[in-house]
Amino acid sequence: MAIKFKIIDIPNNRSSHAIPTVRGGGILFPVGVILWWMAFDFQNPWMVIGVILVSAVSLMDDLYSISRKIRFGVQFLAVSMAFYDLDLFASVSWYVLPVFYFFALGIINAVNFMDGINGLTGLYSLVFMASMLVINTYTPLFDRELIQYEILALSVFLIFNFRKRAMMFAGDIGSISIAYLMIYFLTKWYLYEQSWTVLLFLIVYGADSMLTMIQRLIKRENVTEPHRSHLYQILANEGKIDHIIVAMIFAGIQGGINYFLFIQHREVPPVDLSVLVIVVYGLIYLALKRIYLSKYRIP
Repeated sequence: MAIKFKIIDIPNNRSSHAIPTVRGGGILFPVGVILWWMAFDFQNPWMVIGVILVSAVSLMDDLYSISRKIRFGVQFLAVSMAFYDLDLFASVSWYVLPVFYFFALGIINAVNFMDGINGLTGLYSLVFMASMLVINTYTPLFDRELIQYEILALSVFLIFNFRKRAMMFAGDIGSISIAYLMIYFLTKWYLYEQSWTVLLFLIVYGADSMLTMIQRLIKRENVTEPHRSHLYQILANEGKIDHIIVAMIFAGIQGGINYFLFIQHREVPPVDLSVLVIVVYGLIYLALKRIYLSKYRIP
């Protein structure tokens, strides 16, 4: 169907692939949510409507070029629905809400920007969902079946994406819908634990996205334009490291952090340890990036 309707990603000078490839395969992720919703008594309707909204506008953006204002407006509305579903507005003070929106919309765009090489988004998201499933065994906070449906959807997607020559990409519909679910789970977890350290579940994506954006701002670049400045892009493009290897490294690091900081001790890490991890990881990231930028003579 994607080929018939010409839902194809045509490579350009900013792409990390050289062959036109089907995109929009991430439609599996919202379909998984809808199937779960239908199978389990139509619970959490506001969250599901939010998934449908962001997925619909993202699919339209895959097919056509939708204005940033429309996309941002729909994302804001969908995030509001997720927060309403979680009763966030009654749980926190009004002046704290902008922080939640800042991180939610930041996560959506970070995950979307990080979607670019074979297997990365799918494998990283699979690590996230699998870790959540393990945590749910001793902190039964999440709907187990919803996580299982998304793990199944991600596994099917990876059959076509986690290969040397991908048969399809997730597209905006995949990266943004899975990011939306990550926000939903992390917000629910935060409301239970009352600790921001749950954000370390996304530290690998977060560090690459945030630090790259800061570096681009320092160089006075337009951060909204496509680029190849992320560490994973440098490794895959200039370093010529196989996309599959890069995806496994990023997902493996996040999986290790999830295990040692959360799963092993069966609790969220304390604030002082979390700050230490963020600082050390950030310094290691910057050092590695500096080495590779110098090695490949990238300004």
